[in-house]
Amino acid sequence: MLSIKPQLPLVVLLFVSIVMVSACVSQTSSSSPVPPAQEMTTVKVAYMPIISFGPLFIAQEEGYFARQGINVEFEKFQATSSSLPSLISGDIAVTGGQLFPGLINAISKGAHVRIVVDKGMIIPGSCNSAAFLVRKDLVTSGAVKTISDLRGRKIAAGSDQSYGTYRALDKGNLTSDDVETVAMTSSATVVGFENGAIDAGFLMEPYITQAVKNGKTVVFLPGVDFIPNYTTPLYYGTAFTDTNPELGKRFMVAYLQGVRQYNQGKTDRNIEILANYTHLDRDLLAQSCWVPIGENGEVPRQPVREYMDWMYANDKISQKVDEDQLFDMRFVNYANGVLANSTNI
Repeated sequence: MLSIKPQLPLVVLLFVSIVMVSACVSQTSSSSPVPPAQEMTTVKVAYMPIISFGPLFIAQEEGYFARQGINVEFEKFQATSSSLPSLISGDIAVTGGQLFPGLINAISKGAHVRIVVDKGMIIPGSCNSAAFLVRKDLVTSGAVKTISDLRGRKIAAGSDQSYGTYRALDKGNLTSDDVETVAMTSSATVVGFENGAIDAGFLMEPYITQAVKNGKTVVFLPGVDFIPNYTTPLYYGTAFTDTNPELGKRFMVAYLQGVRQYNQGKTDRNIEILANYTHLDRDLLAQSCWVPIGENGEVPRQPVREYMDWMYANDKISQKVDEDQLFDMRFVNYANGVLANSTNI
């Protein structure tokens, strides 16, 4: 009879090996569990459908916010000033746009709303993201050769554009008392140029390109000639400054990632994203000036101080505020540190 005893050690060795491998796999699995999905926190952001909000749109679409555990809900407003009550109450966490008197007055009364990062700046050498425009027929006829020739004429001046209008008129030694100001939104200003209802006005992109493209107006003064280094910042309200600063820091990391992609320029992907959120024609987006945004988010102080001085001198604010009441750079400083020390966020 054939004996099988010599084969037993081999069988035992195989069995022991299987047990040891199974134990190793089990031990590895228990010590390195699959990380749970990050809990998402909803953050409400006020926006306007214009190019300078591009980094926010990009951060949402490319998943930069999601990687920080943030689900952004965008709420559309007609102007930055109209979102202020919601920002103060905490109903929305973030807004952006030009500085305005209501914000300074609210801060002077204790509102914890702060400038936290750049969202666009008029930089010498860049394209015309802001400009003072004049009706083309007035320029070609010679009726308006300098800003001083606008005396007595109708100037579009929305609530958020009053300072830009002042700076432009000042180039001709004019004030608002020397012209007839007409309160108009930016989109209404473009129409006003077309039908001759206004003679001049201060606009930002993409409204500049729209107005010029219609053939009824020309850029009379580029923004850099009368309002250089002017910034349109991003603001945090009490939802971040008071309630959850750590969430505000994570939001800023994603925002700066959006800025970096935005600064890659008019790529097909960036145009696609901006077109979806602004509902602007892709050709118009490709032709428009995309306002420069600093990748480190730094906000220049001097132009802000000059604007606040003007507001105070013209009785638009009751008192000036200190820089530490107006700026809170801890969020962008944190985000810059994170992005500088990480290659995969």
